[in-house]
Amino acid sequence: MKALVVSAAGVLLAALPATSAASVLSVGGPLSFNCYKSAQAQDTRVSAIEGCTRALQEENLDKADYAATLVNRGIIYAIQNHYVDADADYSRAAQMAPNLSEVWLNKAYLRIRENRPSEALPLLDQGMKLGAQRPAMAYLARGIAHEELGDLHAAYADLVRARELEPAWTLPGRYLARYDVRGR
Repeated sequence: MKALVVSAAGVLLAALPATSAASVLSVGGPLSFNCYKSAQAQDTRVSAIEGCTRALQEENLDKADYAATLVNRGIIYAIQNHYVDADADYSRAAQMAPNLSEVWLNKAYLRIRENRPSEALPLLDQGMKLGAQRPAMAYLARGIAHEELGDLHAAYADLVRARELEPAWTLPGRYLARYDVRGR
């Protein structure tokens, strides 16, 4: 059995960085594609939200593209700290496309940012079960949620898994650097 100890800084109430959002490709039309690109680029300009809204109102999007555009607009809202609007978009997308993993993952990332990690865990599990586009990001988020809840063993295991899945991604390693693993 190994003991896990977080560095002297203690267990941080970590928040996912803004870059931890999972945009969804939408090719329903030029406005919805631009919305996707804005979400990917973390574009916080008012015009990014307006473009997404126009796509939802003006383009003849099928159900999948409409849901994807809602997720992408929700990401932009979340980056702007408009959590109520982001959550509303994610909830509408979940009703339309309940099998879209990124809906659940983005709802979970939002819960972590709101310091509601216990609500994030089942959302993360659902998103992972449905096939996250970036599983490492989901494992990182789950590790953060476990850490915030005081389950350091589960947190450490998830952070290690995130690093294994994307070794070039430095963020999991930065979280792991706070841990001191000692044999017993």
